[in-house]
Amino acid sequence: MPLPCSNIQKQLFNTNNRNLYNENTYYVRNKVNTSSTWDKTTNTVTPNLNKGSILDQNRTEVHAWNFRNQASFNRLLGKDHEINAVAGMEVDNLVTEKFTNPTSYGYNDKTLTVGTFPNGPGGAYAPIKDWQGYNETFSYTNVFTYTTQRYFSLYGNAAYTYLNKYTLSGSLRTDASNLITDDPSYRYSPFWSLGGSWQLRKEKFMDRVAWLDQLTVRFTYGYNGNVDPTTAFRPLISTAANPNTYTHDYTASISSYGNPTLRWEKTGSINFGFDYSLLGGKFFGKVDLYSKQGKDLIAQISIPAINGTTSQKLNNAEMSNKGIELELGTHIPIRGNDITWQGSVNFSYNKNKITNLFVAKYEAYSLTDGGTAAYVEGYDANSSWMFQYAGVHDGQPMIKGPGDNMFDFTAWTTGDGREFMLNMGTKVAPYTLGFINSFKIYDFDFSFILTGKFGHVFNRMSFNYPVLWGSRLLPNSKLAEVINGDPASIVPLPQNENEPRYYFWDRFYPYLSYLSENASHIRMQEVYLGYHLPMKKIKALGTSNVQVFLQGNDLFTVLFNDAGEDPEYPMGTINPAPKFTLGVKVGF
Repeated sequence: MPLPCSNIQKQLFNTNNRNLYNENTYYVRNKVNTSSTWDKTTNTVTPNLNKGSILDQNRTEVHAWNFRNQASFNRLLGKDHEINAVAGMEVDNLVTEKFTNPTSYGYNDKTLTVGTFPNGPGGAYAPIKDWQGYNETFSYTNVFTYTTQRYFSLYGNAAYTYLNKYTLSGSLRTDASNLITDDPSYRYSPFWSLGGSWQLRKEKFMDRVAWLDQLTVRFTYGYNGNVDPTTAFRPLISTAANPNTYTHDYTASISSYGNPTLRWEKTGSINFGFDYSLLGGKFFGKVDLYSKQGKDLIAQISIPAINGTTSQKLNNAEMSNKGIELELGTHIPIRGNDITWQGSVNFSYNKNKITNLFVAKYEAYSLTDGGTAAYVEGYDANSSWMFQYAGVHDGQPMIKGPGDNMFDFTAWTTGDGREFMLNMGTKVAPYTLGFINSFKIYDFDFSFILTGKFGHVFNRMSFNYPVLWGSRLLPNSKLAEVINGDPASIVPLPQNENEPRYYFWDRFYPYLSYLSENASHIRMQEVYLGYHLPMKKIKALGTSNVQVFLQGNDLFTVLFNDAGEDPEYPMGTINPAPKFTLGVKVGF
């Protein structure tokens, strides 16, 4: 039975679940109830929110058109020369409108009715509280968005082949967009590429190499582009959707200080590779070596404060990506087609580095937040920057600062974060692996898919250190390791009884270096086993093929970290559980 916390018994309304409705709930005088408000004058309880469903609505309208005109030319000149060419133009226009309605409370799907706020919009006359007594705010206005994207392109590419062995190709295009500056010198950016291939196996000096079926060498070099819609070439302001409560007028804030030389992001690529086939097609694959140099990339850089801000997104960053991609495939028949083995292994490695970027000073929070604001010249673009824990001093947990200095958890850090933060490694796997195998043994089919990622790091879950006063959070599963841990190695529970800034701890504790773990892992993505019924048994059914199969997906993951946490599915999220499918395939 409920605790006798008051001698006044009132009817309360639960707005979240009708099944939890309770007419015998006691109302507490000295604490505002979540679901209702007590009127002392009339000695009645008024529900803050109407009983019923909660309805959210939005709709999106997309208006798009595309005009494309293209001409092609293909000609074989004698036996030795072949020309293929394509040229054209394209215009795209895309307008997106989104309309979002405020949440409706007390919605009845049968009568198509909604409730009102008995205590005024958003509880203006009696503030609506959550279950812990905190004020809640509610949207009561519509929200509209309108975006326009326009693109114009001219393009052409051509290829010339001689003796069916030597090919030279090239492409050229120019693009423009309303998202790029209206200065023609920046707006129309030509992109181009040149390439060539040599079918080496067709040369006479390769005739003696009987085990080599195909060997084609390839080379390409060129530039492509990308538009970043997160900034603008003119200063922009963002207006509020509804009038200010105090001024009763619309307010605005600066959303972009403007980038007058806004232009296309460009990437220059060099690629060298070859395709091969060996031993009558039993082994085949390709090898690619590449180097990509990005320039004019949008990034947050430092500018003089006389411009009204000390940082702005400009086309001033450069990045390099170098790597290798390998593929090896097999198709090996044993005893004709009764027993066969097909498989492939894909391996890739990529080295990323920011090669040019000017930022005068990095605040620690910008490095922990990641993204373009955490780009640091000379480091991987996806670097994991973390604080180094320095133990507890005078009842306060500390992190190491520059030199012999330390910072406690009660305020922001000062100085350049690069001087005292640790780079734990990249958060994106530089090594990836895919392994696919398929076996046919008479009437049985068996296959599996295995994937792996290696060489990167992730932040394992930390204890959430819920604040001591009015917390909406409950301690998570990491409480035991904090209680049993050494305060010199792991942040303990508050050691100071009068801790004044405990709620600032979340600036530090999720980003401590002892939380960094190896993110390498291997996944068994799929296993498949099938059986084809013999033809003699299915003839009477009038079918050409009947197969019974069992398939399993997401069967297991091998982790390489001590925490036992999946780096791609952090604790608190849904980790894909093993799934099994039993079925029958019938062909007619």
